[in-house]
Amino acid sequence: MPMTKCVKCGSELVAAGALYGPRRMSFRPEGTKFLTLESGDVMTKATMCRECGFIEMTGDVEKLRRLTAET
Repeated sequence: MPMTKCVKCGSELVAAGALYGPRRMSFRPEGTKFLTLESGDVMTKATMCRECGFIEMTGDVEKLRRLTAET
């Protein structure tokens, strides 16, 4: 995983992981296709800055494209 810079303090974002509550966090886009063989949840990943604690979240863009593609 390439090192990215923290947008808050400029340090490197190096602690990778995920956000958890009762379940792992996911993104559900509005207006997705209803009848698919996969869930409408787009899994997210998180990276945290070790210096200031800023958390950056990213999602699976390939799945988002599949879910929101026009047919």
